[in-house]
Amino acid sequence: MNIIKTEIDDVLILEPRVFGDHRGWFTETYSKTKFQEIGIDIEFVQDNHSMSAQKGTLRGLHFQINPKAQTKLVRCTKGKILDVAVDLRKGSSTYKQWVGVELSEDNKKQLLIPKGFAHGFLTLTDNVEVQYKVDEYYAPECDRSIRFDDPEIGVDWEIENPILSEKDLKAPLLKDSDVDFSLKFMVTGVNGQLGHDVVLKLKEMNIGVVAPRRDEFDLTNREQVQRYIIEEKPDVIIHCAAYTAVDKAEDESDLCYSINVEGTRAVAEAAREIDAKVVYVSTDYVFDGLGLEPHSEEKEPNPVNYYGYTKEQGEKIVKAELDNYFIVRTSWVYGKNGNNFVKTMLKLAETRSEISVVSDQIGSPTYSKDLAEFIINLVKTNQYGIYHGVNEGYCSWYEFAKAIFEKAGIEIKINPITTEEYPTKAKRPLNSRLLKDNTDKTGIKRLPHWEDAISRFIEEL
Repeated sequence: MNIIKTEIDDVLILEPRVFGDHRGWFTETYSKTKFQEIGIDIEFVQDNHSMSAQKGTLRGLHFQINPKAQTKLVRCTKGKILDVAVDLRKGSSTYKQWVGVELSEDNKKQLLIPKGFAHGFLTLTDNVEVQYKVDEYYAPECDRSIRFDDPEIGVDWEIENPILSEKDLKAPLLKDSDVDFSLKFMVTGVNGQLGHDVVLKLKEMNIGVVAPRRDEFDLTNREQVQRYIIEEKPDVIIHCAAYTAVDKAEDESDLCYSINVEGTRAVAEAAREIDAKVVYVSTDYVFDGLGLEPHSEEKEPNPVNYYGYTKEQGEKIVKAELDNYFIVRTSWVYGKNGNNFVKTMLKLAETRSEISVVSDQIGSPTYSKDLAEFIINLVKTNQYGIYHGVNEGYCSWYEFAKAIFEKAGIEIKINPITTEEYPTKAKRPLNSRLLKDNTDKTGIKRLPHWEDAISRFIEEL
């Protein structure tokens, strides 16, 4: 069986081997064992067979909604058809896109159409017979159609007046349908700032998401992590969970390594097994912070503290284990769900009239809501690689603190100090400026300016 990929992930053309001689030919159209060997593990439960008498007959676009959604394996056993699959999965990089494949009794090709797609075909000859397998029984209460000529989808059938059933003539447009398909996302670290906002954004977009609790997804427990991922089978994993206590990591190096390195390895290996996309959230701390120029996505990491070292190792694992990955480096993250610099400054202002803040470390404060939206937009592409996800502009911690108090309407004296005057257990990079060239090349919208972001966050608080 030869597998041919189409323009849409998961929609596959299957081309069986044909053995012929003077008597005719023989081919295997389906073998559960051989399908499993090529990675197609589907339990088909019903065979369907249709005949269309006239050329120009159009059947579609049809599908069943959850919980009775169907995978279809379609072939044309007499005549010739244009077979069409339309991606209806929210969150997919090919959402509302379609692929058309000619199937015929001569080429013996089959089209594998997963759950989450609408299906239709146009007969290109008279007396066409189409046979297809499905992995779910017909359920009238879940049976749905959308218009074959929906302009939002724009299938090019190359016919003006097809022969249609009454049902297909009256089918609604996609925007009026109750279609409920989406990719399945999994988000780790839901109790953290970023994980919390990623889950909220996905739910706002009506995209399916699972967010394991720490007790059911302990990154120090390899077997538990991999079992959870393989059982849930997410299409996309956004890996936000990490050991992020930068100073404590110098003393708790074993725990930090177990979570950030071995935990990431467990996630990546399980993701590879189920062919899931992975977003690995990394950090500006993978760089040494030398010089004044912004760090490019391709610059070689050189961390100056143990936390940064473990995140760099996580990046290496993701790159080695996966092809379909996004590494998103960010910096100075703050959000509503968790502790951060902004909340610390506001808390200090309740009891102090004067504070000192480091003024020689430069970076980009990043609002977790903006970063969550950036990550989800990035996943909708197939432009895999390394990205820098930070709000626009640069400032020092001192300048950031000034902006926080100005936006909050708090008067307090702020003294700028050097890093040397504020010693910490772990060394911090002085230069955390990050370039965003890959974001621009992909066409993803950059995050808003950090001053705009802090204004919105203060309002939210």
